[in-house]
Amino acid sequence: MKDTHNGRLTIAGCGLHPGHMTLETQSLIEAAETVLLVAPNPLSIQHIRQLNANTEHLGRFYNMGYSRPEIYRQMALRIIELVQQGQSVCVVFYGHPGVFVSSTRMAGRVLSERGYPVTMLPGISADACLYADLGLDPADTGCQSYESTRFLLTRRDVDNSAALILWQLGLTGEHSMDKFEPGKKGLAALSRLLQQSYPPEHQVCLYEAPTLPGFEPRKDWMALTDLAPADVNTITTLYVPACQEPSFAAERLAWLGLNEDDIRHWDEYEEIEV
Repeated sequence: MKDTHNGRLTIAGCGLHPGHMTLETQSLIEAAETVLLVAPNPLSIQHIRQLNANTEHLGRFYNMGYSRPEIYRQMALRIIELVQQGQSVCVVFYGHPGVFVSSTRMAGRVLSERGYPVTMLPGISADACLYADLGLDPADTGCQSYESTRFLLTRRDVDNSAALILWQLGLTGEHSMDKFEPGKKGLAALSRLLQQSYPPEHQVCLYEAPTLPGFEPRKDWMALTDLAPADVNTITTLYVPACQEPSFAAERLAWLGLNEDDIRHWDEYEEIEV
């Protein structure tokens, strides 16, 4: 008889394609009694099933007519069920398993409260790909990051001297939680909001990380005023570069006994003569 107290959960990220998977994640997939999987492409699915034949694809819940919250709840319930049966379960989500993944957080919280061991391993996600593909270092200007609809519908103080990243652009304004497309007025409303902080002609980028090795990312630059009719989907991310330089806070410099001339060398390391 299975000892239900031996159940444990490992939550791992497989990246966006097989080349992103870490050796640690691979070894834990191989060692698990059951693997539960949500992956974006056949290559990732095939690769993980080769590592462990006892793999179950949770993506089936997307095809059952559930709302988005109910999909994630059903995934969480399946995870909890197997762990409470005493199994060593490895749940594998594409990208990072704790970024925009409700089901892993729900299942992990319930199981932890019930005394089961829960571990999460990181994975390469769209933000890491965006930094690489767009040549963005978030340390340069700072970086603001929001889910697109929450950004639109909640009050935020936008700092236009820092980069802005808006995730799930293809669901902007979709308030019903039933569809996988933008709300009818979502992108137009978002464009209107952003133009309160950025010039209408400010160049923004529609970005999509490749989900297969060897393919190029989507990097479509356009004026902010052209955002409303843009072609987007659920994996599209909006990158809005800074449009002005930040100003130094004189009173904080004074706390350290400094002035602006004392710290102008900060950017000198970016200068190079060849």
